[in-house]
Amino acid sequence: MAPDHHQNGNSEKSQQAPPNKDAKKPRKEEKKDEDLDLALKQQLELYVERAQDSDPGVQKLALESMRQEIRTATSSMTSVPKPLKFLRPHYGTLKKFFETMDEGSLKKYMADIISVLALTMSEEGDRESLKYRLLGSAEDIGSWGHEYVRNLAGEIGVEYQSRQMEDKPFDDLMDLVKQIVPFHVKHNAEPEAVDLLMEVESLELLVDHIEKANYKRTCAYLTSFASYVSEFDDMQILEIAYKIYMKFEKFPDALRVALRMDKLSFVEQTLGACKDALELQQLCFILARQGITYELEDHVIVGNEDKKELLQDIINNSKLSEGYLTLARDLDVMEAKTPEDIYKAHLIDGRTSAGGNVDSARLNLAATFVNAFVNAGFGQDKLMTPPPPEGSNAGSWLYKNKDHGKASAAASLGLITLWNVDDGLPHIDKYLYSNDVNVVAGALMGVGILNCGIRNECDPAYAVLYDYVGKEDSAIRIGAVTGLALAYAGANKEEVYSLLSPLLADSKNGLDLVAFAALSLGIVYVGSCHDGIAQAIFLALMERSETELGEPLARFLCLGLGLLYLGKQVCAIELQIILVMLQFIS
Repeated sequence: MAPDHHQNGNSEKSQQAPPNKDAKKPRKEEKKDEDLDLALKQQLELYVERAQDSDPGVQKLALESMRQEIRTATSSMTSVPKPLKFLRPHYGTLKKFFETMDEGSLKKYMADIISVLALTMSEEGDRESLKYRLLGSAEDIGSWGHEYVRNLAGEIGVEYQSRQMEDKPFDDLMDLVKQIVPFHVKHNAEPEAVDLLMEVESLELLVDHIEKANYKRTCAYLTSFASYVSEFDDMQILEIAYKIYMKFEKFPDALRVALRMDKLSFVEQTLGACKDALELQQLCFILARQGITYELEDHVIVGNEDKKELLQDIINNSKLSEGYLTLARDLDVMEAKTPEDIYKAHLIDGRTSAGGNVDSARLNLAATFVNAFVNAGFGQDKLMTPPPPEGSNAGSWLYKNKDHGKASAAASLGLITLWNVDDGLPHIDKYLYSNDVNVVAGALMGVGILNCGIRNECDPAYAVLYDYVGKEDSAIRIGAVTGLALAYAGANKEEVYSLLSPLLADSKNGLDLVAFAALSLGIVYVGSCHDGIAQAIFLALMERSETELGEPLARFLCLGLGLLYLGKQVCAIELQIILVMLQFIS
């Protein structure tokens, strides 16, 4: 059968796409945009020509029209605005005519326009945008758009440094800063406001402009920024953050900043300003968590003496064990666990049950540590706190260890009864009268662990450990010294300094005792830059022979010295001490 050509022709026609009626639309729109651009260009050129007219009225009308066009285009700048693009060839012409104009409002209007044009026309480093802004009017600086204000802020920072080096006044710059900062804050650009004020060394101006809606962002930036500046500047920045938090009565945040600055005067000010009882308790818990030793004064308003006593107990961590045990009961985790509950050795293939009954000093020492950590703070366990069988110590876990293992076992009682001074001391006290020096040394360390972070009016840790520092046996003395370090870590307790510093100066003492005394003083006075301790450690290093300094224990002297300056910038004298320390190490 012959093919139907007529049918195929219709088929081909039907497959062709219908003509697009809108195909010419983009071209028409492009043509329309080009016409609008051409009209705008001609209009601006006319404004430039009339701005140079001899008639002041014509000048004023042309300048106001040009200002209106530029302001409308720069209010939202994602690319170079067309008015600035079309006025670019006339930038030099306007600058030359500006020099010939008489002083007055018209010249200031012209300076405003040239200042905005300099945003895209001036050479880098000329700072012409700032130059003509200072010569211009005092109208709202934000009306020219955010990009213009940002550029101006950058030029102000450079100009300020230049004038500072040349010892020139900068009052006119500060007038601009006082206009820019509120604009930045109002438009969610708080970091830019902070940066500008840092450049002109006037960060204190920020406090008056911060509002409740933006204080969080501002303070978050300030506290982060403080980590990247010098020691003096970071204190200034943190102080501004503190003032902002206090302005809006955000006392917990203010207290954290005060503690970061290590200024107890600010801590006292924060506590005194807080009137809410529950929030005041929260502040006291923050102090307790940071281990701050602080005595509430009478001028701190707490309502009555009972509440003051409660707040002081919170700061002293006297209620820490009580709260810890309450939480443990609520979570139903009070039941004591054994090391086997952690090992789960019965789940390991090939492990026979008989192997678990074989005593090993090393395995028992490991079990002592596991038992102490898994039952820390609960006040009870299944190895150390249960009483031994009557008439014998054979069943006691402590005597299943040897030498230093006994010391670790006795010290583990401090961790098991952690923070519970009233119930924990009787458990440890009986080991203080042992004939085994390792047991006594371990018990002394246990006393320190038990009282770690706890402040008590009776001060039981110091009362117990004081007498043992002067004993003859070196192991007992080291146990007492270490116990003091654990009990008063970070407390800057003067009594500990008076008790331990003579140990460093006495050349008759062995290197082990001197090393632990230096380390303990570093722990108690960590980050304090205590000159007396630093000099005592320095002299102790000088008095030791090269052989002694080559021993591993000598490193504890250097470690104690380093702890004194933990987190602090190194000044010249401190640097000299550390260099001497490094010389001894090498």
